[in-house]
Amino acid sequence: MTTTLEYTRVRVAGVLKYRDKLLLVQHRKGSKSYWLLPGGGVLLGETLRACLEREFEEELSIRIEVGELLFVAEASSNTRNEHILQPTFTVSTGRVEAIRVGSDERVVNYDFFQGDAFPGMLIYPDIGDELREYLRTGRVARKYVQKKWLD
Repeated sequence: MTTTLEYTRVRVAGVLKYRDKLLLVQHRKGSKSYWLLPGGGVLLGETLRACLEREFEEELSIRIEVGELLFVAEASSNTRNEHILQPTFTVSTGRVEAIRVGSDERVVNYDFFQGDAFPGMLIYPDIGDELREYLRTGRVARKYVQKKWLD
């Protein structure tokens, strides 16, 4: 049986590196808890950069500067019949000490993680290998990756 996808969603994400660690946000939906790069859905007419700036303010109450495109992850969700494209950019801020959980009710926590923490973590989409590679080398060799949205 083939699953029919209802729509494609663009979710832009930002990689913020601080002291050899990467920032992730923890979301909770019902009883389920998981980690993501900060970011979110692009509104109609909104640029990827503007979306990322808005999402960092909503999720973490900080202003960021958007850098280069690192990679694009394409993922599908079998339980939600959703196809997700996630352009992932580097971001920077001079205000790491000002980070706090913002107004986005789905975000319940945040933390900075070293690469050895990613195996075994529930990260959406499943980009732990790419995040470890970025921490190790400062880049991601494959600019396009197909991943699962681990339902």
